[in-house]
Amino acid sequence: MERMVFDDLMTVMQVRPNYSIVYQFKPTLKLEKRHVKTQKHFITHIKELSTNWKDGSYFLKSPKGTFAYFNINGSRISLAKKSKLGKEYLCWQYFTDSNMGSKKVAKAAIKVKSR
Repeated sequence: MERMVFDDLMTVMQVRPNYSIVYQFKPTLKLEKRHVKTQKHFITHIKELSTNWKDGSYFLKSPKGTFAYFNINGSRISLAKKSKLGKEYLCWQYFTDSNMGSKKVAKAAIKVKSR
């Protein structure tokens, strides 16, 4: 498995109706191995980072491509598995739980306790 996730700085992009921009309040981040151990670990980490972010869609852009795409909607964070073109996002290569049943993988959301 490539080490790019743990060595490279990723750009946080906010999706707008017709374009995407660098998210001004958290423009970059660096992930550690513990953050991408499982799908739940990753969503929990994003939840901790995004407590004051606006609702909407975001993605993490790495030098190798789009690492992850997620939606923040009120008290929920959902993680997309594939792009509209059917390409799997890079984060799914790192999760040890990505071989779980399709029902569990498709519903990758964790309730946020407080915002």
